[in-house]
Amino acid sequence: QAEVIPAILEGAQHGLLIGRGGHIPRDICVSAPTGSGKTLSFVIPVIQVLMERVVCEIRALAVLPTKELAQQVYKVFASYAEGTPVKVVMLVGQRSFAAERASLLEQ
Repeated sequence: QAEVIPAILEGAQHGLLIGRGGHIPRDICVSAPTGSGKTLSFVIPVIQVLMERVVCEIRALAVLPTKELAQQVYKVFASYAEGTPVKVVMLVGQRSFAAERASLLEQ
């Protein structure tokens, strides 16, 4: 959290998610024990940045390897987005592409 949150917020101040040194990060990879706060290290700055830039578009995407982990991360995102204009949607590929696309458009 001490490394990721400031890096994301620093870049966001310039209008883009630009990493330290001016590069545009494609991915952020974090390895830490379960329960150490990895999820919050990206949930907090993503919601903070998106609260100031609300538009009806997909603005952030978290890709996770399992449905269970997706549900866990979704709950954290939804909890921290509560009371903000940021909408959180979880797609897990159990419906047709058209149905999931429609879900995004509705939200």
